[in-house]
Amino acid sequence: MLKMPKDVVVLAEDKGRWVAMNVFTRTCIGLETSALDVLRKTELEGEGRVEQQFENSVFNIWEIEWFSNYKGLLADPTRYLRDMDDWEAVRQEVRITELIKSFRKHFLLIEDEDEYLKYFGPKKTLLDYEHSGNFHQQLGQHLLLEKREPPEAWWVRQKFSDDHRNIRQNLYKAVQEHSMRAFFSRRFKPGDRVLDIGCGTGFYANLIAETGATVLGIDPNENYIKLARNNAKNGASFELCEIGKPGAMDKIPDNSADYIFISDALLFYFVPFDPRYKGDIDRLFEDIGRILRPSGIFINVEPNYIFWLLPWLGEVDRPFTIMTEYSKKVYGVTPTISQLIQAYSKGKFLVASMEELYPDPSFALIDARAYNFGKQFPLWQLFELRKIPSETAGTL
Repeated sequence: MLKMPKDVVVLAEDKGRWVAMNVFTRTCIGLETSALDVLRKTELEGEGRVEQQFENSVFNIWEIEWFSNYKGLLADPTRYLRDMDDWEAVRQEVRITELIKSFRKHFLLIEDEDEYLKYFGPKKTLLDYEHSGNFHQQLGQHLLLEKREPPEAWWVRQKFSDDHRNIRQNLYKAVQEHSMRAFFSRRFKPGDRVLDIGCGTGFYANLIAETGATVLGIDPNENYIKLARNNAKNGASFELCEIGKPGAMDKIPDNSADYIFISDALLFYFVPFDPRYKGDIDRLFEDIGRILRPSGIFINVEPNYIFWLLPWLGEVDRPFTIMTEYSKKVYGVTPTISQLIQAYSKGKFLVASMEELYPDPSFALIDARAYNFGKQFPLWQLFELRKIPSETAGTL
């Protein structure tokens, strides 16, 4: 007997259409009202009876689901086509058997609750479509199998312009770059020594160098370091470093940095992109504590551990979202706030300041939905941390 799981929500769209979405599987389909009626009738009256009742009927459905994060890590994660004009290219006229088959494909109807729950687990291989997997696994599978695109190249393209000198007009630019420019200008000054751990292609290291500070960027990706060196500004230098491996940062002298900066990298120590290569966060914090001067500041900017990857629902100017997990991660790839703070504390750091980052108001003219969601539900957070004095570390 087919049933509609309580994980399904129905959203009203224009032109009398609906979106039926399973918020746990992140799957959906566009429906006309008559098809929506069938969804409910199938659960109440049974598949066989409904097929007899509608054997001569034809229904319009729209296969609007797509992996929308392909546009970027901070792109709309809701996974359906927003523009009603785009729906016409994916419209299908189906008979009742195909309609019910589509409901099952998108997890709007399920047959066995236990089998359904087994779907919510990590992918065992790249070819595994029997398990949902977390966001890292879904993204990797989509890039490698669907798009045939190396994740390394995609990461740079989705964030930066073709010459790698500017950030594209998206939430990276509207929130992260906008906030970092203001923060760097008031935090750093000429003569400051800064270490950027996980610098990637060096964009933020270069922004730091514009303040007059001297900055060293390190990253384990050789291609990123080559790009960083090609675009290096005065005061910025870049070195290849196998961050996360024992002894990788030993060559960086003790007490040599006034500031250490990490952006969009610490989350991988909690949920690695590849489970075989989980970094040692205790060793990372040990290195940070050794390299940072006693009065120095550790600056950590990370995706918001509550709101990142949640669907952007509601009206453009009145967004809302649905949270399906927090303490037990299935899809998510960030730690809980308590896990993060406990890691800081174990690493002998105290939180001196924390702020949530919001979009530049001018971005409302470029992408109103993204702006309003980011204004209501911040997508990044910035921590400033100081070392716990050694004489008090054992008493806290």
